Amino acid sequence: MSIEIKITEEYNGVKPKNFLKKKVDLPFFQIVKMIPEKRITLNKKKIKKDDVLKTGDIIKIWPHDVQLREVEKKFTEKKDLKIETIFENKDILVLNKTAGVTVQGAQENDKSLSLHLAFLQEKNQDTQDFEYFHVHRLDKDTSGCLIIAKNRNTLRDFNEMFRTREMTKKYVCLCVGELQKEEGKVEIGLRRTDEGVREKMEVCDINDRSGKKSLSLYKLIEEIEYDDEVFSLVEVEIKTGITHQIRMHMKHLGCPILGDKMYGNSSVNRQFERQIGRQFLHCKHLGFNYKDEEFKIDAPLTKDLQSFLDRIREE
Repeated sequence: MSIEIKITEEYNGVKPKNFLKKKVDLPFFQIVKMIPEKRITLNKKKIKKDDVLKTGDIIKIWPHDVQLREVEKKFTEKKDLKIETIFENKDILVLNKTAGVTVQGAQENDKSLSLHLAFLQEKNQDTQDFEYFHVHRLDKDTSGCLIIAKNRNTLRDFNEMFRTREMTKKYVCLCVGELQKEEGKVEIGLRRTDEGVREKMEVCDINDRSGKKSLSLYKLIEEIEYDDEVFSLVEVEIKTGITHQIRMHMKHLGCPILGDKMYGNSSVNRQFERQIGRQFLHCKHLGFNYKDEEFKIDAPLTKDLQSFLDRIREE
């Protein structure tokens, strides 16, 4: 038996996957798996990469024990996660996300972003009338700039901005080893590995249809010698947004990110585990134009990363 959902006007222009994240009470990887199996369809057809929803569209789901959540349901739990707000206007909120906070996850996780958004919602409810929607995501152990839309029209605009790559995104990472070139680009194919494999992504031929083309520009900021190791502090501008792109690209260059438990140097990670308990990867800058205004938003390194960097510079 299928479940049918008719798309209302407020979701016009939203990507089907973004809609399903909110509507279907399943981990996102399971939603992605159901689409090619045609257990989720759009207007009786397989959902394609470039599809966007239109008012009146019909999504059908063949659930197999899938539970639907109410889209309009307000957050019931709240918690101040002490996340710094670095910019806010009537349309967006930009946070400097700390490591350990899950952007996309259930409220049962006591470090879920939804808890902090519920806290802010209550804090501002007397003076502002809006609802929060996260526009994009950062990995749990990645910190930095995170945009939150404050209404569905803004959410739709920013979804389109990210889809068409009209957003400048720069990260900073501390890598193990010495780069062969101080600046350059990485352009490779990336694809998901089979289930059960420790590394979630792998390199493939750039023309392989099972993968996606990925492109990053990188520039060495500083080279640091510490405790018999050479570290490279690198700025990376991503031109595509593939899962684990920067982590894979740095590994491909032979300089994996310090603290990266999936793609990193295990022995060096163990050596510094007590000094830095997560991967040194931070979204430092977002640049975009919105409503005829240019935005350049920068997030300073979080305290844990800055403290570690200061320590190894001093030696």
